[in-house]
Amino acid sequence: MKACIRRGSNQIGGSAVEIIADNQQRLIIDIGLPLDAEENTADLLPQIKGLKEKSSDLLGILISHAHQDHYALGLHIDKHIPVYMGRISAKILEVSAQHNLPQAFCFKNIMTFNNQQSFQVGAFKITPYLTDHSAYDSYSFLIEADGKRLFYSGDFRAHGRKSKLFESLIKNPPQDIDILLLEGSCLGRKQSGKYETETALEAKFLNTLKCSKGLCLVQTSSQNIDRIVTIYRACKKSNRSLVISGYTGHILQCLGNSKIPNFTWSDVKKLSVKAAKKHEITIKTIEKEPEKYTILLCGYIFKMLKESPILNPKTTFIYSMWEGYKEEYQEKLNLMKDKGIKMIDIHTSGHADIPSLKRFASALNPKHLVPIHTFYPQEFKELFDNVVIYKDNQIFAI
Repeated sequence: MKACIRRGSNQIGGSAVEIIADNQQRLIIDIGLPLDAEENTADLLPQIKGLKEKSSDLLGILISHAHQDHYALGLHIDKHIPVYMGRISAKILEVSAQHNLPQAFCFKNIMTFNNQQSFQVGAFKITPYLTDHSAYDSYSFLIEADGKRLFYSGDFRAHGRKSKLFESLIKNPPQDIDILLLEGSCLGRKQSGKYETETALEAKFLNTLKCSKGLCLVQTSSQNIDRIVTIYRACKKSNRSLVISGYTGHILQCLGNSKIPNFTWSDVKKLSVKAAKKHEITIKTIEKEPEKYTILLCGYIFKMLKESPILNPKTTFIYSMWEGYKEEYQEKLNLMKDKGIKMIDIHTSGHADIPSLKRFASALNPKHLVPIHTFYPQEFKELFDNVVIYKDNQIFAI
């Protein structure tokens, strides 16, 4: 078995790895859109045979999770190529397409898998491992063929609400790993030490919501379920109702998890022009007692709120996303500033910190560790003893 990082050996986002069996059958792990791409165009596809016109030796594409930097170039692949992904991840893509989100689409030939249930694709035995990440239904993969074993970490962390998944893998790791492809998103960042937990963030949200004398607004991703749960729990403890968009509500519903906040809960509301249903609420109602509500912002809700007197110096705006996305939300940030609204940041990374990377690598104990999903592959050599660095498009033996 051989492997080739087609994109991701020295960058974050746009991940794509090709695995090649001795019989020349091939498998691709992730087909992501680079973070710096201005548009999602077919010319950004990595140079892999069979993506645009299916080749018989290309058996399929594994998608680790539903973040665009891991799946979005799949928009341009031949529709007959089998795509393997988690069942909930597939539903999230479907919901996004139904709501006409920019660049949203559904794969045409999806096969779903379940946590730690191995399945065979040609020469490859694949075992998915559910992980703790800021994307719901995220997976690492163990790939076996020709007597060799490769482990693809995917994006993961150990400080989210699913940290038990990380601890379980550390306690009972797969054995005899030849190659570990390990993400290193945190390397090179100013804060690359131990990251705050979602539980710690909950305390910060709670304090902010309690201290705010008016409406609270939060900018976060509708697909960051851990963060939505964190915000909801803080709302509950501060006697506030959580107000969300129909899209966010649909995402929460598609998870099929009764422990996740949804519109059947009395303190979860949908912001609507007219409150025709029990779970719907209007801006006019919120304006009467703004201190009783926290609203998750989106483009649609922002347009509804722009001209409302509810945006005033008593309002608090919380930015709860990666710092690098702030440029996209500059219009909102400028409006908040113009209206004298208090603005604070409450966030933690969706990726593993350095202590967690070390624990992960130590537990899996691979013969060789290969950096991926990082701008700083050379820094791996300062952290681990068995690092081998490959460039994009460099084929290497497992």
